Amino acid sequence: MTIRVELNEQQSHINIFAEYRYKEVCKALPGASWDVKLKIWRVPVSWGGCLALRSTFKDALEIGPLLDQWAKNELAERVGPANALRVLETYDDPDNEDLFPHQKAGVAYLAAAKQALLADEPGLGKTAQAIRALKKLRDNGEEVFPILITCPNTLKSNWKREFERWWPELDVTIIKGSATKRRVLFEESSQVFIINWESLRSHSRLLGYGSIALARCTDCGGHDSKISEARCEVHKRELNEIDFKSVVADEIHRSKDPKSKQTRALWAASGDAKIRFALTGTPIAKDVVDLWPILHWLKPEEWPSKTKWIDRYVNTMLNAFGGMMVLGLKPEKEAEFYSSINPRMRRMLKSIVLPWLPDVMNDRRDVEMNPKQLKAYRQMSENMIAMLEADGELNAATGEVIVATDPLVQTTRLLQFANAYATVEVNEAGQEKVLLSEPSCKVDALMDDMKNGDFGDDSVAVCAVSRQLIEILSARMEKEGIKHGLITGAQSETERQQAVDDFQAGKVKWILFTAQAGGVGITLTTARRLVMLQRPWSLVDYKQALDRVHRIGSEIHDSILITDYVTEGSIEERVIDALDIKAENFEEIVKDKEQLKKMLRDGIENTK
Repeated sequence: MTIRVELNEQQSHINIFAEYRYKEVCKALPGASWDVKLKIWRVPVSWGGCLALRSTFKDALEIGPLLDQWAKNELAERVGPANALRVLETYDDPDNEDLFPHQKAGVAYLAAAKQALLADEPGLGKTAQAIRALKKLRDNGEEVFPILITCPNTLKSNWKREFERWWPELDVTIIKGSATKRRVLFEESSQVFIINWESLRSHSRLLGYGSIALARCTDCGGHDSKISEARCEVHKRELNEIDFKSVVADEIHRSKDPKSKQTRALWAASGDAKIRFALTGTPIAKDVVDLWPILHWLKPEEWPSKTKWIDRYVNTMLNAFGGMMVLGLKPEKEAEFYSSINPRMRRMLKSIVLPWLPDVMNDRRDVEMNPKQLKAYRQMSENMIAMLEADGELNAATGEVIVATDPLVQTTRLLQFANAYATVEVNEAGQEKVLLSEPSCKVDALMDDMKNGDFGDDSVAVCAVSRQLIEILSARMEKEGIKHGLITGAQSETERQQAVDDFQAGKVKWILFTAQAGGVGITLTTARRLVMLQRPWSLVDYKQALDRVHRIGSEIHDSILITDYVTEGSIEERVIDALDIKAENFEEIVKDKEQLKKMLRDGIENTK
């Protein structure tokens, strides 16, 4: 018996030329699917897929020349990371023997720099490194208390648990509850205060952009002079009244706009803190300019002016709307740029420091719209085309120029229609809201795959952007008696954490989460499969969702399979193709109106 395997022409899958009698064996391979036209089995190309094939068919495997060359190249690429890891393993830190080598090096880096950006890929344990670095500074005689931690709301409890694990003797206070309750908590004599970004903004008294100093009340010395003396007495202890010695800003890419209240709140609350750690797995969401607000917060005297910084290092030009378009770093300034940020920024990749993590394989499940959903989708597409074509023309009735709704808003709405049957509700204020309901082609397809046993005994995480879509799926699973966890913005921190704990403990095999509520801070390493029921439209959010399952702890699996559920013939199909090719944000893809109209017309034609 011989089983021949070879790469397909696109080099995206491995074709398995096996007889039908090997159906059950092939079906058990990670990501396996049956190609009806070619009458062959196929699996997504990956190192883990190659190992699974070798383990299954052993010496009976006949490897084609294209796959053989791909495997040799892949093996060569894995040697470098392994050698890099050996270098890190030589780093000795007796106080942090319970950390990974890359984490020990990160602790040493943060403690030495004191003001630094830790930009390790998600899943490499940045929280542990920050806490242990603070402890190391304390042990070295530095004044680190009180400590302020600002993070997304969903991560506050996680930060407290991490302190209990890595520095358990500290008093830690989570700032939560009503505004009044939060102010009372500021009065506690804690060593660590944990607050979410939104509350940070509401409890920091700010002046306008360009001046982060506080206007002081003459009576209490702590508030804007326009506030009455009585109100000052109530507010006598805000965040700005606490002399923080250390500030840790988690997911600091949220403060990329220096003019936003959120960014200015961080700058103001930090006061004169000499120890500042910025944490994010995605330091650059769109372009290199995203780095400046972070660098400025870390060390204002080194990066005082955004305009001068851009003029020195970045090539720019004006777009058609008069805005700045970033073209990239100036070639002659690249060496100087990297030299300037290296002392303040460290980034480690999972492929380098954790080469044993499982391979990530990508697959795609194309689904067809139900007739009712298809009718609504086509009508929405035709309305969009009509609006785009009328943009800039005169209204015959009123004589006014017609201004089309923002294409980004319209396309986002259409993408919702591609997920499920949808209607648009208009409230009394004239605001529109998309309401999703059944039928949903994606929910139908996923439920069918469950019933057909396509997921076997694997634990599965399901991600979507829309809470409505997740709730539709949850209702269907409840109806079918399928136990699952749920993570959305409608739940409390306790409920979300319980869902994660149950999934990680194996009490449930399924967990559903929205990219907004579950995209950061949660660990779902039990998951062998990740279903992208609705892909986030930014590369940053997509990577964050992926990194919930592919991180420290996921080495229990031989591979992780990511499956995109994509609506055939819809604009979603074309946007995903563009994202995969260009790795750009959704906004960049839809701003060309002529290209957008072509995508819409093609979609209508392809769904006939």
